[in-house]
Amino acid sequence: MTSAVFLALLVLSPGPPEKSATGAFPPGEIVPRVECAGDPAHSYALYLPAAYSRDRTWPVLYLYDPRRRGPLAAERFREAAERYGWILASSNDTVSDDPTARNDDAVRATWTDVNSRFSVDPRRVYAAGFSGGARLAVLLAQAMREHVAGVIACGGGFPSGAPPGRQTRFAFFGAVGDVDFNYGEMRRLDRTLARLGAIHRLAVFEGPHSWCPAPVCREGIEWLELQAMRSGARPKDPALVERLYQERLERAAALEAAGKLSDAFVRYSEAAEDFRALVETNAADAARTRLGKQPAVRRAVDDEVRREETEARLGARLSFDLNAALASDPTPPAKAIANRLGLPKLRKDAAADRPEAERRSAARLIEQLYVQAAFYQPRELISKREFRRAEISTGIAEELKPDRAGGAWYNLACFRATAGDRRGALDSLRAAVEKGFRDTALIETDPDLASLRGEMQYRSIVEELKKPSR
Repeated sequence: MTSAVFLALLVLSPGPPEKSATGAFPPGEIVPRVECAGDPAHSYALYLPAAYSRDRTWPVLYLYDPRRRGPLAAERFREAAERYGWILASSNDTVSDDPTARNDDAVRATWTDVNSRFSVDPRRVYAAGFSGGARLAVLLAQAMREHVAGVIACGGGFPSGAPPGRQTRFAFFGAVGDVDFNYGEMRRLDRTLARLGAIHRLAVFEGPHSWCPAPVCREGIEWLELQAMRSGARPKDPALVERLYQERLERAAALEAAGKLSDAFVRYSEAAEDFRALVETNAADAARTRLGKQPAVRRAVDDEVRREETEARLGARLSFDLNAALASDPTPPAKAIANRLGLPKLRKDAAADRPEAERRSAARLIEQLYVQAAFYQPRELISKREFRRAEISTGIAEELKPDRAGGAWYNLACFRATAGDRRGALDSLRAAVEKGFRDTALIETDPDLASLRGEMQYRSIVEELKKPSR
């Protein structure tokens, strides 16, 4: 996607909405599929607040899931969108890690359709995404600097060819799981944005690479509400500001009471920054100053940066070793490669009885290796028709994450099907089901498996999945 593609949206976006546009879309519930009137090949999941009317303009949040799951993304933001009166438009067509994907067409079609149907506040247009969808949201905001006020980026930051700079004007709310393989990237990005003086915030939640949970989605929307008040894009709401400020202080105080002083220091600092010019921040300022003077807090902050740097180096080395092992001839069995990568030690370090920082770092390294072995390596190897090595890579993923083995073998089935290896794809699909993959709806609708649907073995797999469990 290029800036020119997004700039074309300005020409395509009309002004006032059509008077009869909203009659078919009940407010207060997610409509899973709204076809774009100007381009019916594209659609989006829609949420209109229960109070929606054309008598005023409303903030809009465009959502980009990396696997075409528009309703799923909208569901995460629904509660916050209702509370604060936001329209949600969640694309059913965006996808990441696919060089053939026309995400630009999907973005353009949704943008144009939403602006033609609904009453959108032009000062309060936002974008959000997960993983590759987060990078898509950032790219949109970069290209349309005058029109996108903020981004909520979950599990992914700026595109590799478009880093942040002094010209970054939109507000950036990042969110990442504490065992997400992109955790280090998001932490480094947060520090970079701080050095650049950008408007930014980072929320860390418990979990792996995934959409952030609904409470974090609400936190992101509330943070953007504060930014809108600070910029004058919406009227100040003293009661809302005071409530949010007190909630922040309470969360920081709870961390301090639990002995997590460095985390409390960060939270007090964020509260002082976010609420400046909106409310008196003396309490947050005083707590930040008090904790900032403690040597233990300064050491903890420095230690965290050093741990992230060490983790990044180890992750790079493990990725190199994985690539080298899969390229060797003959290629060793999956279990032998897993042992060569030090999986037994990583598992030990990730155990629940290990210190928290060490445990989470090891878990992130396992996640990083898993996504390489379960997705990127098989995709690359299948493109070279190196089927045996792709199977070994999938076996490594199974060694790394036995509970997610079904998903790894499902990926392999999709790669083989799109490469024309139908027999191998059916074998891999059977293996996926045997190892726990149970998403029948996805199997029946995934375009990657279209070439298999006339096969008897495919029908047999689906029929078995649909049988009532005993």
